Amino acid sequence: MPEMRETPDRDLDPAQAADLAVLVDLEARWENLRDTPARTAEVPSATRELHGKQKAYEDFRSRLAAYNQRHAPAHVPEQLLNTAARLGGWCRRMRDLYLRVEHDPRGHCPAHLLEKAYRWADLVAARVNKGRVGRSPPPGTIRAAIRDLEDVARWCEELTRAS
Repeated sequence: MPEMRETPDRDLDPAQAADLAVLVDLEARWENLRDTPARTAEVPSATRELHGKQKAYEDFRSRLAAYNQRHAPAHVPEQLLNTAARLGGWCRRMRDLYLRVEHDPRGHCPAHLLEKAYRWADLVAARVNKGRVGRSPPPGTIRAAIRDLEDVARWCEELTRAS
């Protein structure tokens, strides 16, 4: 399994930070769809779901290839966020990235990224037999998503201290 690498977000120029913000949200969209069990009740619906997953994957992979051709260091998709410490560190890096692009006109609310954070937090909570992190309604702004990422990071920090 490849080693996780952190992109030094503080060293990114504004254009690269904006590109990375879009890329990590596409990555999260793909991962969230990939980890959603398929419903098999209706074949046309299942086919549409499969096409949606394939499209999300292609969108992510093409954007990843373009990003890695344009920018250094290359983005390496996150492998495991399965501990409170890893998830908390990732949430803080994503918070810092979105703080950099919050006022960029190309910026968008990272709803998929936040759902990824909650999905991993649920898995961590189940594994350590702790209560789930509280969820806000889906964010409508980058600022709300930043606040929610900070809440998940703080929850992870509390879990790590309690261990």
